[in-house]
Amino acid sequence: MKNVVVIGLGLSIILSFILSNCQPAGKGPDTRKITIKGSDTEFELVKDLCEASAIQGQSGAKVKFEVTGGGTVLGFKALVNNQTDVANASRLATDKEIKLLEKSNIKYVPVMFATDAIAIITHPKLGVDSLSLQEISDIFTGKITNWKQVGGLNLPINIHSRNYLSGTYFYFKEKFIQGDFKTDVFFYESNADIVNAVARDIGGVGYVSSGFLMDRDGKPSNAIWAMPIHLDENHSSVSPYQIALITQGEYPLTRPLYQYLKQPISNAVQSLIVFELSNNGQSIIRQHGYFPINDKQREINKMKGFEYTSL
Repeated sequence: MKNVVVIGLGLSIILSFILSNCQPAGKGPDTRKITIKGSDTEFELVKDLCEASAIQGQSGAKVKFEVTGGGTVLGFKALVNNQTDVANASRLATDKEIKLLEKSNIKYVPVMFATDAIAIITHPKLGVDSLSLQEISDIFTGKITNWKQVGGLNLPINIHSRNYLSGTYFYFKEKFIQGDFKTDVFFYESNADIVNAVARDIGGVGYVSSGFLMDRDGKPSNAIWAMPIHLDENHSSVSPYQIALITQGEYPLTRPLYQYLKQPISNAVQSLIVFELSNNGQSIIRQHGYFPINDKQREINKMKGFEYTSL
């Protein structure tokens, strides 16, 4: 029997089902319980990957997956404190986090398993068709304060953001905004909270992972507008729904999603990662609104002992 225990923000779901384990492939000790903590962006995706890997697994020992969301910062804290086997992270570890891991004598291997497009979302009735990267930066830093300055309605701009525990917050702020957010910002614990807030606020703007653009049926949500983005006036705008252009690197707000694996890596964790990087795993990643990793990322994973398969 294999159990999957799922714990999210304000959510506690226990899923138990009779399933066989994946064929052990790692060199570390076999593990009966696998703890995975961290990124809210990756929470639902990793939960479903754990379930699918168990369903499609082969005979083996009983394994219990415990998946917890809450934010990338919490994942790294758990790894530092030796409280998790895997830290889900929507960004790379910071220098401070790496030093803390070294101080705690925690050995780890980072693996890229999916690609995320960060979407800028607004209310569908706002009337702004697209934004440049500079306009996005000016909005979030407070240089642009009214939507009429970018061709929209005469409304003050309300910013809805993830909190400091979020890897998406850190990545978006450091990589694309390159400055401090304006002071009057609404902060939230999850991507879903931001989607709900912007859907209720005609003057609102937020940023979420592409996996949160869809409704429960896998169709684009009519409650929000996913903003097409262009680098500058010399480039065309690209929507986070344009799959082909995103995979070609034309959408500017993309990033890899990581899992930091504590060493020694158990057979169960090894099997899970092998499944995630397989055709079947990457197909599930696409179903969630994320994108497969590219060839360069596959080569980096291969150098660390994790190779794409046609499983």
